[in-house]
Amino acid sequence: MGNRYNFFYFEAEFKKYLTAGKAEASTVKNYLSDLHYFFTWVQNTRHITDFDYSELEEVFCHSLIHSYYEYLEASTNSENTIERRLATLRKFFLLCIDQRWLKTNPADEFDKKTKRDEQEEVITSYKKSLSSQKYTVDELARHINVIRDLVINSQLL
Repeated sequence: MGNRYNFFYFEAEFKKYLTAGKAEASTVKNYLSDLHYFFTWVQNTRHITDFDYSELEEVFCHSLIHSYYEYLEASTNSENTIERRLATLRKFFLLCIDQRWLKTNPADEFDKKTKRDEQEEVITSYKKSLSSQKYTVDELARHINVIRDLVINSQLL
């Protein structure tokens, strides 16, 4: 049976990773605080205290991250706090991938969409809804420009 590691071991590895990447001391402190928050949540909800490298894919799976995301949303955390905590996980899982402890980043799905991405999704959806209409190319372009102006210039999103 392989060596078993607790969460403190992974926090220490993450600190070394961040420091080697020239992260500011305050950034390292914040990342470690967010990672500790996540690990405490895992311990309390999944009752996992230690594991070996071969178990990491199973422990840090997509469903765990999704449950954590739902927990964060249901709590009193602000949207900025939720995004920061998810960014910490994405960064931690990059370490895990670099070390070949994980093959993929289970937090990638929760990558923050930018406001511009959301605006473009609305415009694309509107454009698709217009495609069934019998508009000329010029008429379609005018409609798209109107919705683009409404969404982007009026800051609807």
